[in-house]
Order: sequence, then C-alpha cells, then structure tokens
Amino acid sequence: MHHRISVNYFLPIFRPMSLPALHNHRRLRPFKVLANTVYCILAACFIISVLSWRAVAAQPDEGGGPPPLVTVTAVTERDVNPPAEYVGHVEAIQSVDLRARVDGFLEQVKFREGSDVSAGDILYIIEQAPYRAQVDVDKAKVAQAEATLTKAGRYLQRLRAMSSGLVSDLDIDNAVADELHARAQLQEARADLELSKIDLEYTIVRAPIKGRIGPTAFTKGNLVGPDSGPLARIVQLDPIRVVYSISENDLEAVRRAIDDSLPDKKRYTLVPRIELPSGEVLKNAGYLDFMDNTVDTKTGTIAIRALFDNHDGVLLPGQYVTVLIRHSQGKQLPMVPQAAVQEDHEGRYVLVVDNEHRVIQRRITTGPVIDTQWAVESGLAAGEKVIVQGVQKVQPGQTVKTVTEDEQNRR
Repeated sequence: MHHRISVNYFLPIFRPMSLPALHNHRRLRPFKVLANTVYCILAACFIISVLSWRAVAAQPDEGGGPPPLVTVTAVTERDVNPPAEYVGHVEAIQSVDLRARVDGFLEQVKFREGSDVSAGDILYIIEQAPYRAQVDVDKAKVAQAEATLTKAGRYLQRLRAMSSGLVSDLDIDNAVADELHARAQLQEARADLELSKIDLEYTIVRAPIKGRIGPTAFTKGNLVGPDSGPLARIVQLDPIRVVYSISENDLEAVRRAIDDSLPDKKRYTLVPRIELPSGEVLKNAGYLDFMDNTVDTKTGTIAIRALFDNHDGVLLPGQYVTVLIRHSQGKQLPMVPQAAVQEDHEGRYVLVVDNEHRVIQRRITTGPVIDTQWAVESGLAAGEKVIVQGVQKVQPGQTVKTVTEDEQNRR
C-alpha cells in the first residue's frame, strides 16, 4: 500500500526569516537574498522529486502483475496434395425388366418387394393348368405320329418283300411317300410338344440376374401376358459403376491408368474413391475400366467409367456422388493460420506456448498457402499451440495466460 506524503510537510524546514529580522540585520541583506533564492530552488527541486516518486510509486510492479492474455490454436495436419473431385453418376451394370411370356392369371408372387434376389429364384407363377393340358395333348399327338410312322414303315417293308411281278413300282413309290409323310408328322408333333413344354416353363418367371428387385406391377389374380408391360425390375448392385467426365488435359494420365488396371485388375495408378453427399468417403476403392472414344467438343471433357465393389448396397443407381482421384502422392503437413506466422531478417517464425505456459520462438519452413493457412514443412508438429492473437505484447520466455479461439468467440 502506498502512503500519501504532502509537500507541506517539508516546507517548514526551508521557511525564511521574518522581515523584522531582516531590518535588524541590514548589513546581512545580500546574504539573506541569496539564502531565499537558494531556498526557492531547493524547494522546487524537492517538490519535483516528491511528485516523481509518487508517480513511480503509483505504477504497478511489472514483475508482480498478471501474465498477458493471448489467443492460441492447436496445430493440425492436412493433406497438401488433395485429390481432384468430379461429379459422378451411379449406374447399374445390369438391369432387367421382368415380363410375362405367356398369357394367364397370376397365381403367386413369390418375393418381397425391395429384397435381394439371386439368379434362378422363382418370382412369379402364372396359372399352369392350361399349359399342362396342352403338353398332354401334344404328347398324344407324338404317340399317334409314332404309330402312323410304324405302320407306314412296315407296309413298305412288306411291299418290298414281294416278288417284283406282284407289286407295281407305283405302289412302292406311294408306300415310300407315306412313310416319309408319317416321319415328318412325327417331327412336327415332337416340335409342338417341345413348344408346349416351353410355354409351361414360361408360367414360372425366374430372376435372370442377381440383384435387387423393385415393386411389383401386378399382384395375385391379375391377367398378365406379353403385352401387359413389365412385371418388376431387377438391378445389379454389386459390383456397380460410376460414370463421370474429366478434362481433356487429364486424358493421357487416365489412359495410362486404364491400360495398367485392365489386364489383371490389380495395378491401379489412379485409384478412384467415392465421397457420399454426407461427406463420408467409402473405404472400398474402385478401378477405371472404360474411357469413351470421343471428347465432347462443347465441354472439352470425356466420359470415364469406374467399377466399385458394393457389397453393402450403399451406392444405388441414379445417385450422384463425388469421385475423388489423386493425381499425385498425398502428403500430410502441419497447418497454421497466417496470423500466427511472423517474419524478420532471419525468416519466418511462430510463437509456441509450451505446457508450462511459456512462450517459445520457433523458426519454421513454410510450404504453400491453403485456405488462409500456411503448410509447415519443418519446425512444428501437430498438436502444438501457437499464438494467433496477442503476439505483439509477449516476448520469448515470458509466461502467458492462454485462451482458445472458440473460448475467445464465446466471450
């Protein structure tokens, strides 16, 4: 606590002699005038020193004051060679519209809409009774034709066994013709039977490919046929392809990548990855398998197709995604805001706050600027705290109080 000292306290010490005394000592007048002058000078100097002492005493002690407050941010790492981004459209490699190939009423719908089906699974059953009956009719016709052929063959054999004088050539020719006609009728009957069996098989509608089936257009009891339109649609989801367009400037690099990946599907120089609209990047990478044969003269781009494994069915046909392709090797570097980087005659540096809240000057080697941040090639590590506000009021070695940018914004 500082004590207030009045200047009046010291004035009696330098009080001059009274005027009557001066009259009594006229001989000493010159000396008295000199004494008064000295008195005034000493009093003025003393007052100035006292006031200066009070001003100094009123100032706080620098060593005992609170540490300065600075704003810090943690150093983060970032890919300084980010991949190129393209807008991709998801397409199914195969898709099938199921259609009825025979007329009839639907007896059964044997799948759940939106489920995954395998090739050969039974999906629809159309009434089979008329087609089974037709198979039986055609079987009877085959048997009848076989009997006719047998009869014609035996008759021809008997004629040929007779002596030439008893059978005319015309009779033999007619018998041969009858045998050939019976043989042709048998072939026709057998063909009709085969068609009947095919129609009977068509009453069962099976999945031609593996994939996911959509909604059914017809339910049990409806009359369907070749002219009734698609019954349902199946799309293949795994694998799946994504089509996107690249600039003709990247054409040569993509052509080499396709040449490398097509022979064994193992060497991928340009590996495409998928980023969903939510920002999630899928773990499974794809490979390039197709490049169009012409460049769009209006846009200067060319269509590229990439294949992706889609075991979990995340990608769906018709979906728009972002295709990420890295044209150069990725590189993770620490990133600091531009406000944290200072520069002097020796180069760039930052002020780092250590675990004991001491300020440390750190020389750094910077790389490119990405989104208002410097990439640091040497001198910093991820997780360290650098000062971004309050750099001017601190010195290396000084203890500081820190606050993060988020905390500063909430104040």
